[in-house]
Amino acid sequence: MTPQKRLDQLEPLLAEHSAQLDLHTAQLRQIAHHIQQIGEGIAAQSDNIGFLLREQADLKNRVIRLEAEVASLKAEIVSFKNETNQRLDRIENMVIAIYQAVQKPSGN
Repeated sequence: MTPQKRLDQLEPLLAEHSAQLDLHTAQLRQIAHHIQQIGEGIAAQSDNIGFLLREQADLKNRVIRLEAEVASLKAEIVSFKNETNQRLDRIENMVIAIYQAVQKPSGN
């Protein structure tokens, strides 16, 4: 076989392999582009999740503060109720004493 015939046989094979390499290169570029888009999407989702976690932590702190305020208000209500009951008891005792004093016959 002459060198020219060998070249003639190799040329179509090299052209076919070059075409396949070009196709694979284009496909790899597409894949790289898709991977980049996915990475950007993941980064955006990560930012969103971070935001949601910060908001959740803030809401949790607010709930804790509200619970403390509610507990304080409950204690104040109980104290107010007790004080009111004591005052009402004293007023009742005064009214009873006044009523009894008015009911006693005078010593005339």
